[in-house]
Amino acid sequence: MKKGKGKAAKKAMKFAERKAKAEKWVAEYDGTPYGGDIIKAYRKKFAVDRMKAVAELQMLGVSLTKEQIDREKAAVKAYQDIQKAKKAKRKRLREQRKMQKSDIADYLEQDDRFYYIAGYTSGGAPYGVTWEEMGMSPYMEDCDD
Repeated sequence: MKKGKGKAAKKAMKFAERKAKAEKWVAEYDGTPYGGDIIKAYRKKFAVDRMKAVAELQMLGVSLTKEQIDREKAAVKAYQDIQKAKKAKRKRLREQRKMQKSDIADYLEQDDRFYYIAGYTSGGAPYGVTWEEMGMSPYMEDCDD
């Protein structure tokens, strides 16, 4: 028995290879699968995207209404908008995490003696602005009002 008879094999097929099977399928299609939606049935049967299904069905001589085509275009646009929103949300969350990490890093550049540690000497001693120079006590809330 020949291997590769699954969804992946159908996806790998070019339209020229799929055309004979598709013509036979269209001729036998009775409208029962997917509530009579030939575009959806074709998409599921041959594992193609929405607009490719529309184009291939038209090449096979199936007459589609403008409403059917517009519905598929709207679905593609809605999917793209959802993906764009998800990408923006991921970017925003990534930036928030980055800001939180930088806030923590700023906080770590202090200790009981120094308000701001500018660096360390070669012996490892910190230097910078002390709490007394700032007129504050350690870990006092910083108010810039």
